[in-house]
Amino acid sequence: FEDKGGRSLTLRPEQTASIVRAYLANAHDLPTPFKAYHVSPQFRHGRPQAGRLRELRQFGVETIGAAAPAADVEVIALADRYLRGRGLGKVELRLNSIGDPECRPAYREKLIAYLEPHANELDEDCRTRLRTNPLRVFDCKVDGQTPLVLRAPVISDNLCQACAEHFAAVRNGLDAAGIAFVHDPRLVRGLDYYTRTVLEFVSASLSPAQATVCGGGRYDGLAEVLGGAPTPGVGFALGLDRLLAAMEELGMLP
Repeated sequence: FEDKGGRSLTLRPEQTASIVRAYLANAHDLPTPFKAYHVSPQFRHGRPQAGRLRELRQFGVETIGAAAPAADVEVIALADRYLRGRGLGKVELRLNSIGDPECRPAYREKLIAYLEPHANELDEDCRTRLRTNPLRVFDCKVDGQTPLVLRAPVISDNLCQACAEHFAAVRNGLDAAGIAFVHDPRLVRGLDYYTRTVLEFVSASLSPAQATVCGGGRYDGLAEVLGGAPTPGVGFALGLDRLLAAMEELGMLP
């Protein structure tokens, strides 16, 4: 965007792409799988509001080079353990699979065919998403919870066999680890590079609009987008500002 001084600025909204880019540049010197954590400031350009700041701080982890469902479970278990350790007992793990390039195109066409006749019922943002990434309609702040969108076909009912087996293995792994979760078939993430597993941890201590304290998932196609060889990856990012807000609501600040 252009600032008031006419300068062209680009803000960094997340860290995963930077981590994967650094991994690709140094892969021959790194172990497989490669595991990293990061604590870093990120930025967004929008109207500041409670729990949604223009400068935010994230703690996150990435596991690059592991395609097995066990990697998803390990990453989710780490986030769960961290949040419970901060005293956030009222936090819910929401989980979904959004498929991969094998099954998503057919589902995409099915979703567009359902929504297009009702495009005039959607707000401008959702109409734009319908043309670019229709799955993001489920994430729309205005229309995401309307009856029209809630009746739309969901990706988890349209997975190919490989994606369905991966998702089942992730859920079985979480059950075995004693980690409670809710399957949310309309959960998508705001970045387009996600495949298969997506997740959010939602705190009941915060307002519903700003209740997500941690989010992430699998991004097996990101390395190729950045010019590298196909390389699976999975991770999460946790908003430290929202975490502190949730802890403050519960009287848990150290």
